[in-house]
Amino acid sequence: MSEGGGHAGDSSAAARPGYERALERACTWLAIGGGFVMLAFTAVSVGSIISRSLFGAPLVGDFELTERGTAIAVFAMLPYCHLRGGNVVVDMFVGMFPPPLRRALAVLSDVLFTIVAGLMTWRLAVGGIGQYQFNDMSMMLQIPTWSMFVPVVFSMGMLTLVCIARVARGGREFA
Repeated sequence: MSEGGGHAGDSSAAARPGYERALERACTWLAIGGGFVMLAFTAVSVGSIISRSLFGAPLVGDFELTERGTAIAVFAMLPYCHLRGGNVVVDMFVGMFPPPLRRALAVLSDVLFTIVAGLMTWRLAVGGIGQYQFNDMSMMLQIPTWSMFVPVVFSMGMLTLVCIARVARGGREFA
């Protein structure tokens, strides 16, 4: 603990620009929300298994909730994962390069990831609008399909912002 009563890493966090701290907080809360979604659909799955075992019938629509919950939870955790540099990286040969070249490759990969994340955000938004216009519903529970696109598009927008912030940091993850 530092003299101010906080953790030793707090001083470096305070030295970062406000937008980085706000982005980090938003990504953290989004990931926590994704964790709660995961817990909820896990409870539904357990409830369905118990219902199948005791009453011979699963909960109606359990698979619909599980598939939607999984998508929402995974997308909610992507921004935090990338913010922390937690994505899988294959760097078998990059480690042999000098640091300036490694940094340039990191920035290039973040630029490319920014483009991909931005395109995915855009296309998911277009897909969600299409689902809304066609009034598509899930088969069993009649849940509007477009509704799951809202948190997914938000999460992808956050991932795009994280990618932009990493490019601005020169390819370094937030510590």
